[in-house]
Amino acid sequence: PATLQSAIDRMAPMLRFFRHGDGGLALFNDSTESESWLVDMVLTRADAKGKPLSTAPHSGFQRLHLNRSLVILDAGPPTLSASDEHAHAGTLSFEMSVGKERMIVNCGAHTGSNENWRYSCRTSAAHSTLILEDTNSTEILTNGHLNVDDMTVTSRRDESDGNIWIEASHDGYEHLYGVVHRRRLYLASGSEDFRGEDSLIRTSPRHDTEPQDRFFILRFHLHPQVRASLLHNRATVLLRLPSGQGWRLRASGGELGINESVYLGISGEIKRCEQITISAQIADGDDGAEAAVKWALSRIDDT
Repeated sequence: PATLQSAIDRMAPMLRFFRHGDGGLALFNDSTESESWLVDMVLTRADAKGKPLSTAPHSGFQRLHLNRSLVILDAGPPTLSASDEHAHAGTLSFEMSVGKERMIVNCGAHTGSNENWRYSCRTSAAHSTLILEDTNSTEILTNGHLNVDDMTVTSRRDESDGNIWIEASHDGYEHLYGVVHRRRLYLASGSEDFRGEDSLIRTSPRHDTEPQDRFFILRFHLHPQVRASLLHNRATVLLRLPSGQGWRLRASGGELGINESVYLGISGEIKRCEQITISAQIADGDDGAEAAVKWALSRIDDT
């Protein structure tokens, strides 16, 4: 029927939207990589030629794709549908791949029956984003649903001279801590320079009788095949992809570290991996007070 084909024609570009360079899917909201051949088969049978969009207006996702570098950002509000038990508290998280190699990832989803693993994969800490006071940006209720409470997520995209800028924010921490998380991303035209700035901006004074600094952490979960080493200056992390290609992450405004993580991107498997962390604090203060962490990923020239 024409109506069914019309739906398929709209769905195929979105499936392509969430594919990494290896042909598998990005890890958002209970998804796993899936076999690339299976995704190819679905697209072939769909016979829909639509190319992936750069922005998914209804879900809020953003796709930054220049040459070999691909970044997919979750810049939309958590789902309000009845199926939100599959949704994660991963607002403003992103994944990055270079060519066919995944570099920065989310932890994935537990497809088995262990509820502890399933919950852990849905938390904000299982995503490459900022986490304040070890608190989920969206509350995961005991019945498995999300407590969105009119969470507001905004995003703006600009492209100029082959460069891509994204500015996005969410107020998931505002009701508890009086701050908004803003993430700015920049992918340069050469695709080997990717920068970010994560800020917590105070929107209302705290109601506590005693001022209190708040701890936050940026997490960059790494694919299991990526190796990371922290330099002695503790301001730089070197990354080595399976192909041998090297990348460098620098940061200011927080303390860099490397910690253990887990990867559940392949259905039925739990793999050890690493994560880069940047730890910082936001001081108690008046409206407009801000704490910002700047970071930059750049390819290392091996020549």
